[in-house]
Amino acid sequence: MNSYFKRPTEYYRRTQWTYPDTLRVRGSVIPRILPDVLIIITFASTIQFIDSLRVLPFRLVFPSVIAPALSVVVGLILAFRTNTAYDRFWEGRKLWSSLDVQIRNFSRMIWVGMKETAHTSVSGGASSISLTAANPVGASSSTALGAHLFGRGPNKTANREAPKVSSTVTLTETHHADDFEKVLVIKLLLAFAVSVKHHLRQEFGIRYFDLEYLLPEGFIPCAATDHVEIKTPHDKAVGDRHRQYNEEPWTIEAGNDDGQMSLPLEIVYALSLWVIGESRAGRIETSLIGNLLGSINSMTDIFTNMERIVFTPIPLAYSIHLRQVVFLYCFALPFTFIELLGWHTVPLMGLVSFTLFGMEGIGTEIENPFGKDANDLHMDDFCRDLKRELDYLVNLRNTVPGAHA
Repeated sequence: MNSYFKRPTEYYRRTQWTYPDTLRVRGSVIPRILPDVLIIITFASTIQFIDSLRVLPFRLVFPSVIAPALSVVVGLILAFRTNTAYDRFWEGRKLWSSLDVQIRNFSRMIWVGMKETAHTSVSGGASSISLTAANPVGASSSTALGAHLFGRGPNKTANREAPKVSSTVTLTETHHADDFEKVLVIKLLLAFAVSVKHHLRQEFGIRYFDLEYLLPEGFIPCAATDHVEIKTPHDKAVGDRHRQYNEEPWTIEAGNDDGQMSLPLEIVYALSLWVIGESRAGRIETSLIGNLLGSINSMTDIFTNMERIVFTPIPLAYSIHLRQVVFLYCFALPFTFIELLGWHTVPLMGLVSFTLFGMEGIGTEIENPFGKDANDLHMDDFCRDLKRELDYLVNLRNTVPGAHA
C-alpha cells in the first residue's frame, strides 16, 4: 500500500535522507549550463587580465547605462521562454490526468455494466486475476479474440512466443468466463496508456516488459515494429526544407499495404470494434454505449494533443536568438564592471551567467514533459499506479442484479 499512496514530494525525493535542495545537483540544470558558465567566467577573466596589464592605449570599459538597457530585453525574453515551457509541461500533466479519468471510467463501466452469460464454474485454484498473466485455462482463445478485436483475420496475425501460463489464474465460481473477455479489454486500456508513453518517447515496437503481455497473443502491430526507421529531421539552420516535386500522386484505396498506424490508434480502433460488436449483441447497456464511445473519442483526442506537444517544439529561430542574446549580454556586462569592481568582476559574472543560463536551461529541460529526465513527468509511476487500480478492479465481484444471465 505504501508504494501506491504517495505524497507529492515522494516523486522527487526518493529517500528520507537527502541533501537540501540548495545543495542538490541531480535533477538540476547545473550539468546543462556548466559549460556556458565556464565560458563566461573565462571571458571575464581574460578581459580583466588584459585590462590590468595596461598594454592597450585605452581602457576596456563601457558606460554603465548599457547594462540596464539590455537587462530589460533579456528579462522579458527569458520570462516568455520559461512561461511557455512550463505551460507545455503543465498541459502534458493535465492531459495525462484526463487519460487516467477516461481509462478509469471505461474500465468501471464495462466491468459492472456488461451483461454476462451463465457458465459452468470451474472449481479449485485461486480466485485472483492478473492483468499481466497469460490466458487462463478454460477461457476462449485470445488469439482469435484478439484478431477479432483488431479487425483482422487469422492471416493478419503472426505467431510469437507464447507466454507461460500462470497456475494461479483459474476460473472459479466468483469469476465467469465472460470476465476474461472483459479483462482482455481492460488490458487493452492499460496497453493504450503504456503504448502512449512509449510512443511519446519514440520507443517503437511491443517488446517491452510493461506492454508485450497486455496485448492479445500473436498480435503484431502494423507499423510500430521493433525496427522502425526514424528519419532525421532537416535542420532549418543549414538550409531550406527539402521539397520533393516528383512524388507519385496520393490516393486512398483498399488493399494498399503501405498504410501505417501508431499502436495507440490501433488499440482505440480495436476498442471501438469491441464496443460496437457487444452493443449489437445486446450485452452492453444501451445507456452506456454513448459513454464508452465518448471515452474512446476522448482518449484519441488526448493522445493527439500529447503528440502536438512532443512534435511541436519551441521554434528554432526563437531558441537560437535567445541564446545569442544571453551570450551577448554576458559578454558585454564585464566591460561595465571592470573599472569599479576589478577582479571581483569574475565571480560576479559567474553568478550572473549561472542565473541567466539557468533560466534558459529550465525552459529547455521542461518543454518536453514526456521524456525520461529527472524533471519530466513520472509516466512510469503513473502507468504502474494505473495497473494496480485495474488489477484491483478485475478482482471485484459484479453484484449488480441481473448481471449474470
